[in-house]
Amino acid sequence: MKKLAIFVEGYTEVLFLEQLLPAICGNHQVIIEHKDIKGGGKKSNIPKRYSVVKAAKNVTNEQYYVLIINCGGDKLVAQRIREEHQNLTTNGYSKIIGIRDVRPDFTHAQISKLEIELKKYIKTSLISVEFVLSVMEFETWFLAEFTHFEKVDPTLNLCLIKSSLGFDPSNDDMQLRLEPQKDLNNCYLLADKTYEKSKNLTVNNLDYAHIYVDVKNKIPHLKILIDSIDDFLA
Repeated sequence: MKKLAIFVEGYTEVLFLEQLLPAICGNHQVIIEHKDIKGGGKKSNIPKRYSVVKAAKNVTNEQYYVLIINCGGDKLVAQRIREEHQNLTTNGYSKIIGIRDVRPDFTHAQISKLEIELKKYIKTSLISVEFVLSVMEFETWFLAEFTHFEKVDPTLNLCLIKSSLGFDPSNDDMQLRLEPQKDLNNCYLLADKTYEKSKNLTVNNLDYAHIYVDVKNKIPHLKILIDSIDDFLA
């Protein structure tokens, strides 16, 4: 069984991956396990510990195993990867992917700097590590998958969003939005909903085929993620 580890900064990314991976791999082909890491590190007085949030099911005929690790913050993604790199290599994983937002720690102009910093101290003698940036935040991808709005609420159409908020998720480059989470919440407010309370609703209504075929071509880092998963499956 091939094994992949994906490190993320928070629970929204976990929810998304738990839907995306079966859509790409096939529901009966992948086993997903979700763990949180807390504590550890030179500046922490709390010992590092794993907590299993979603345990792996019993193996039947599945070909792929994916471990999703919630690091609890953007700044911790690269650190946790460095800490676990040797162990995951030893335990037969074939690849590691790290996903984090750009803001609020970096500006759009500093993306290249962030990409360089993330790769520091990653040992090339071990299994490959791919970093994926959500530019500027993970919600950029949700904005770009514009077909989900009317599934969240039938009144939430693109004409309403464009006339009320001044941008068009179907045509504009959502990577240029400086506060995508705020933008997404503002969209939902047009239908008297809030994004924070509707994260599961959002993730459950995304069109993952649309993301896989079309949206990835508008967002380079989303394409890196999907291409990395495809490469893992090859």
